[in-house]
Amino acid sequence: MIGFLRKNFPASVTSGTVKKFGLAPNNESYVINALQFIGVIDEEGKRTEKGHDVFVLSDDEFPKAFEGLVKNAYSDLFEFRGDDAWSLAKGELTSYFRTTDKTSEVIGGRQASVFQPSVP
Repeated sequence: MIGFLRKNFPASVTSGTVKKFGLAPNNESYVINALQFIGVIDEEGKRTEKGHDVFVLSDDEFPKAFEGLVKNAYSDLFEFRGDDAWSLAKGELTSYFRTTDKTSEVIGGRQASVFQPSVP
């Protein structure tokens, strides 16, 4: 999804947008929630100024700026684990999210999966 948004970031991102890109069939809401969580879109699915500013950066500047979005969104994890958070195994991340959010194994695993592709 990030690659698609780098090429063309519409004013609003909906489940229909995710479907058009052919991503996450029947799981579009997870993509939307992840984009909201990192502050790229708001609760209504509209792109944020902060998100737009990051996504229009050059290929050289984008990774560091996107890393900032992720670190800000997951500030609790980075305060606890520092930059080691980037290299945690899925099981470690799942355990962290389950403990922090009091979620099930399935939800904790989904949270870990969303975080892992963000690794710079």
